[in-house]
Amino acid sequence: MMSAASLDAPRFGTSDPVRALSAVAVRGFTNASEASQAVLGLIHELLGLRVCVVTRVDLVANKLTVVEALDLAGVGISTGLVVAADEMPCDYVVRSATPLQEYDLDGHPAFRRLPARTKLGLRSYIGVPLKRSDGTIWGTLAATDCERRETSEAHLQALTVLARLLVLEYERQEQRDELAAHAKALEERLAISEALDEERVRAVRLQTVVEAAATVSHEINNPLTVLQLRLSRLMKRCSPDDADTIDDLQTALEAAFEIQQVTVQLRSVVQPVNTHYLAGKARMLDLAASTRRQNH
Repeated sequence: MMSAASLDAPRFGTSDPVRALSAVAVRGFTNASEASQAVLGLIHELLGLRVCVVTRVDLVANKLTVVEALDLAGVGISTGLVVAADEMPCDYVVRSATPLQEYDLDGHPAFRRLPARTKLGLRSYIGVPLKRSDGTIWGTLAATDCERRETSEAHLQALTVLARLLVLEYERQEQRDELAAHAKALEERLAISEALDEERVRAVRLQTVVEAAATVSHEINNPLTVLQLRLSRLMKRCSPDDADTIDDLQTALEAAFEIQQVTVQLRSVVQPVNTHYLAGKARMLDLAASTRRQNH
């Protein structure tokens, strides 16, 4: 299994393919894209073909997508390129699930008229299927050139080995992506759960404050009503000439009314908001702020 993290593939030359393959096999990569670029560079070094690609082929949609590309011939093949699958020889590799090795595509009756292949001017071709661990084929590892170049059975074997190593890297990448997606989903669920817990705590606190406010309002309002009635009766009994007594009673009634307004506010609390009580650490209920949302 591939295991390192340098993008530049080691160069051992075509005279030592076994050593070159071994060097790639023991390296490690941070992701499948990095592994692909290293493999494509090695294919170019070993085979001499200047266009090397990893493709994903969707036979149902007839779509070939270039997943990774190395284009040293300047034919216009790049990562992300999408063409009709049946216009490229990679389609045959995936459909037949077998390797394809052609010295000159122009001389092959099945490939010489493929539109995309003809437009790109591709001549020599060698490609192998990318087969998952479950046996399904999802694309190709291929090399091509706009010039005719010989490839050997040893080249085909090397390409097959690299394809297997590359599939392992892509499967590892998929596993990492799935784990990351699962971790993200769990994190989101946890955040939702924590938010719900906080909301439940706030709801319990609100209910507690509202119940306490209603209780205080009720307990104050009952004797306050009696007090207001008594003060009103005393006002009526006072002689018009007793200005001081009338003033005292009037002041007391106004204070009682203010207390009554506080009890009304207590019954209207919708969202408790506290504030500092004087300069100390103690806090108190801000009645105006606690009832403002309802007023708006």
